[in-house]
Amino acid sequence: MKTSQIESIVLVLFGLLTIGGCSKSKDSAGSAPADPEPPAAANVSKLQCVQRGVASWYGTHMKGDLTASGEKYDPKELTAASKEFPIGTELNVINLKNDQDVTVTVNDRGPYSGKRIIDMSVAAAHELGMEQDGLANVCVQNMEQAGARVDPDTP
Repeated sequence: MKTSQIESIVLVLFGLLTIGGCSKSKDSAGSAPADPEPPAAANVSKLQCVQRGVASWYGTHMKGDLTASGEKYDPKELTAASKEFPIGTELNVINLKNDQDVTVTVNDRGPYSGKRIIDMSVAAAHELGMEQDGLANVCVQNMEQAGARVDPDTP
Protein backbone atom coordinates (compact mmCIF):
# COMPACT_ATOMS: atom_id res chain seq x y z
CA MET A 1 0.00 0.00 0.00
CA LYS A 2 1.05 3.53 -0.69
CA THR A 3 1.52 6.06 2.07
CA SER A 4 -1.43 8.15 0.80
CA GLN A 5 -3.74 5.10 1.01
CA ILE A 6 -2.63 4.37 4.59
CA GLU A 7 -3.18 8.00 5.55
CA SER A 8 -6.69 7.90 4.05
CA ILE A 9 -7.56 4.73 5.98
CA VAL A 10 -6.24 6.24 9.23
CA LEU A 11 -8.30 9.40 8.68
CA VAL A 12 -11.47 7.39 8.02
CA LEU A 13 -10.93 5.25 11.11
CA PHE A 14 -10.22 8.32 13.23
CA GLY A 15 -13.42 9.94 11.96
CA LEU A 16 -15.48 6.85 12.80
CA LEU A 17 -13.99 6.64 16.28
CA THR A 18 -14.66 10.32 16.88
CA ILE A 19 -18.29 10.03 15.80
CA GLY A 20 -18.79 6.92 17.94
CA GLY A 21 -17.40 8.74 20.99
CA CYS A 22 -20.00 11.50 20.68
CA SER A 23 -22.94 9.36 21.78
CA LYS A 24 -24.66 10.24 25.04
CA SER A 25 -23.49 8.44 28.12
CA LYS A 26 -24.91 8.10 31.60
CA ASP A 27 -23.82 10.34 34.43
CA SER A 28 -21.07 8.93 36.60
CA ALA A 29 -23.70 7.71 39.05
CA GLY A 30 -25.64 6.20 36.14
CA SER A 31 -29.00 7.04 37.67
CA ALA A 32 -29.77 10.59 36.57
CA PRO A 33 -32.41 11.01 33.88
CA ALA A 34 -31.34 12.04 30.39
CA ASP A 35 -31.58 15.73 29.59
CA PRO A 36 -34.86 16.49 27.81
CA GLU A 37 -34.93 17.76 24.25
CA PRO A 38 -35.07 21.55 23.76
CA PRO A 39 -38.59 22.94 24.13
CA ALA A 40 -40.86 23.49 21.16
CA ALA A 41 -43.36 25.61 23.13
CA ALA A 42 -44.69 28.73 21.43
CA ASN A 43 -43.93 30.92 24.46
CA VAL A 44 -40.17 30.32 24.20
CA SER A 45 -39.71 32.76 21.33
CA LYS A 46 -41.56 35.51 23.21
CA LEU A 47 -39.29 35.42 26.27
CA GLN A 48 -36.12 37.45 26.59
CA CYS A 49 -33.79 34.88 28.07
CA VAL A 50 -30.12 35.26 28.87
CA GLN A 51 -29.97 31.46 28.85
CA ARG A 52 -32.25 28.66 27.71
CA GLY A 53 -31.64 25.06 28.54
CA VAL A 54 -32.12 22.29 31.05
CA ALA A 55 -32.44 22.85 34.78
CA SER A 56 -32.02 20.17 37.42
CA TRP A 57 -32.31 20.24 41.19
CA TYR A 58 -30.30 18.90 44.05
CA GLY A 59 -31.87 17.35 47.09
CA THR A 60 -31.79 17.37 50.83
CA HIS A 61 -28.79 15.00 51.01
CA MET A 62 -26.58 18.06 50.53
CA LYS A 63 -28.21 20.02 53.36
CA GLY A 64 -25.56 21.83 55.37
CA ASP A 65 -22.80 21.41 52.77
CA LEU A 66 -20.89 24.60 52.07
CA THR A 67 -21.74 26.32 48.80
CA ALA A 68 -19.31 28.36 46.70
CA SER A 69 -20.62 31.50 48.45
CA GLY A 70 -19.46 30.11 51.80
CA GLU A 71 -22.99 29.66 53.16
CA LYS A 72 -24.50 26.29 53.99
CA TYR A 73 -26.94 24.79 51.51
CA ASP A 74 -30.50 25.03 52.77
CA PRO A 75 -33.01 23.13 50.59
CA LYS A 76 -35.79 25.42 51.87
CA GLU A 77 -34.15 28.56 50.43
CA LEU A 78 -34.70 29.78 46.87
CA THR A 79 -31.14 29.34 45.63
CA ALA A 80 -29.37 27.95 42.60
CA ALA A 81 -26.00 26.87 41.26
CA SER A 82 -24.72 28.36 38.01
CA LYS A 83 -21.41 28.31 36.18
CA GLU A 84 -22.26 31.47 34.22
CA PHE A 85 -23.63 33.99 36.71
CA PRO A 86 -21.71 35.61 39.57
CA ILE A 87 -22.43 34.55 43.14
CA GLY A 88 -25.20 36.76 44.53
CA THR A 89 -26.95 37.30 41.18
CA GLU A 90 -30.74 37.17 41.36
CA LEU A 91 -32.33 35.30 38.48
CA ASN A 92 -35.86 34.65 37.35
CA VAL A 93 -36.21 31.05 36.13
CA ILE A 94 -39.25 30.03 34.07
CA ASN A 95 -40.32 26.42 33.52
CA LEU A 96 -41.27 26.40 29.83
CA LYS A 97 -43.55 23.38 30.24
CA ASN A 98 -45.93 24.97 32.75
CA ASP A 99 -44.96 28.68 32.69
CA GLN A 100 -44.26 28.69 36.46
CA ASP A 101 -41.41 30.91 37.56
CA VAL A 102 -39.27 31.54 40.61
CA THR A 103 -36.67 34.09 41.67
CA VAL A 104 -33.46 32.52 42.95
CA THR A 105 -30.13 33.77 44.21
CA VAL A 106 -26.98 32.15 42.81
CA ASN A 107 -24.95 30.85 45.76
CA ASP A 108 -23.10 27.90 44.25
CA ARG A 109 -21.32 26.61 41.15
CA GLY A 110 -22.63 23.90 38.87
CA PRO A 111 -24.30 21.93 37.45
CA TYR A 112 -21.69 19.43 36.42
CA SER A 113 -23.92 16.90 34.71
CA GLY A 114 -24.94 16.76 31.08
CA LYS A 115 -25.52 20.06 29.34
CA ARG A 116 -27.58 21.49 32.17
CA ILE A 117 -27.41 25.23 32.77
CA ILE A 118 -28.67 25.61 36.34
CA ASP A 119 -29.20 23.50 39.48
CA MET A 120 -32.11 24.52 41.68
CA SER A 121 -32.65 24.05 45.41
CA VAL A 122 -35.52 21.81 46.50
CA ALA A 123 -37.71 24.86 47.27
CA ALA A 124 -37.00 26.41 43.87
CA ALA A 125 -37.71 23.11 42.09
CA HIS A 126 -41.02 22.91 43.96
CA GLU A 127 -41.95 26.45 42.85
CA LEU A 128 -41.22 25.47 39.24
CA GLY A 129 -43.22 22.24 39.49
CA MET A 130 -40.24 20.15 38.41
CA GLU A 131 -39.68 17.93 41.45
CA GLN A 132 -41.35 14.89 39.92
CA ASP A 133 -39.57 15.05 36.55
CA GLY A 134 -36.21 16.06 38.01
CA LEU A 135 -35.37 18.15 34.96
CA ALA A 136 -37.09 20.99 33.12
CA ASN A 137 -36.51 23.14 30.08
CA VAL A 138 -36.17 26.68 31.38
CA CYS A 139 -35.62 30.28 30.43
CA VAL A 140 -33.24 32.16 32.73
CA GLN A 141 -33.60 35.93 33.04
CA ASN A 142 -31.71 38.56 34.98
CA MET A 143 -34.11 40.23 37.39
CA GLU A 144 -34.14 43.38 35.23
CA GLN A 145 -35.60 41.24 32.44
CA ALA A 146 -38.12 39.35 34.57
CA GLY A 147 -41.48 39.42 32.85
CA ALA A 148 -40.01 41.06 29.75
CA ARG A 149 -41.68 39.91 26.56
CA VAL A 150 -40.80 40.92 23.07
CA ASP A 151 -43.22 41.89 20.35
CA PRO A 152 -44.37 38.58 18.79
CA ASP A 153 -43.97 40.17 15.33
CA THR A 154 -40.28 40.88 15.99
CA PRO A 155 -38.01 38.24 14.43
